[in-house]
Amino acid sequence: MRNLVSLLTHFRAFILFIFFEIICFSIILSNNSYQQSSYYNSSRAIAGKLLSRKAKWVSYIHLHEINDSLVRENAVLKQKLGISIPANPLLDTSYKKVVVEDSVRQTTNYQYLPAKVINNSIDKKTNYITLDIGSNQGVKNGMAVISASGVVGKITHVSPRYSVAISVLSEKMKISARTPDGSEGPVKWDGKDPDLVTLTGIDQSSKIKPLDTIYTSGFSAFPEKVMIGRAVKVLGNTSYLIWLSTNFRKLQYVYVVKNETLIERTIFEQAVEDSIKLDNEPNRKHEPAH
Repeated sequence: MRNLVSLLTHFRAFILFIFFEIICFSIILSNNSYQQSSYYNSSRAIAGKLLSRKAKWVSYIHLHEINDSLVRENAVLKQKLGISIPANPLLDTSYKKVVVEDSVRQTTNYQYLPAKVINNSIDKKTNYITLDIGSNQGVKNGMAVISASGVVGKITHVSPRYSVAISVLSEKMKISARTPDGSEGPVKWDGKDPDLVTLTGIDQSSKIKPLDTIYTSGFSAFPEKVMIGRAVKVLGNTSYLIWLSTNFRKLQYVYVVKNETLIERTIFEQAVEDSIKLDNEPNRKHEPAH
């Protein structure tokens, strides 16, 4: 009992001490401008640090929403810019996107559909990427998939809310590529390193230097001048090892490219091919037997 009374006495004395300390501190601040200024400056600095940390945590919590918003905004900007096709693309080897204001120059407009990667593999012979958008958003088979860094793959399966793309990291996948001097050839993965692909079929007169940038040629589902990667090693007279610009290990957001011009061209080319076959059929019927 005595211990309890002693403890309460000490606690009461401590409370009174704190109370009088606060009163003294307030008197000093109210009657001394220097101490008052120092106190307020110090308190503001501490409060500023606390608010800064709070802002960082809040920003981190909302980082996913911010990323989604930026991806959607980038898709809108890409669609507005379009990709200008120069009169002679072999002479223009730089990577440019130009806003075309006149109707004389030829311009191909693409619609970029932002998507999030919800499943991705890199350790198989044929790798696929699952996206969180599908036919409800306008995705169709054959559409190209790119990232902010470069090529990714091509859509192969579509459902109302999801789609699957075959990855560049697949032995079945080929991309038509163009070198800085205008030479063209297919790019293909060999099924080993997920960072490297092989460019083949390049003319022996073409001189590709290390770190030269390799782009898409525009002769496939991919838009022209989408980055594939950089040359790192000569494998032979006509083949080169290319370091992919897209890091498939960290792939989170992509764009599905809707190219209305490609659809029209494909239909037209198929119609021409069918027409040629029909024209040649009567000639084959009247050929003499051997």
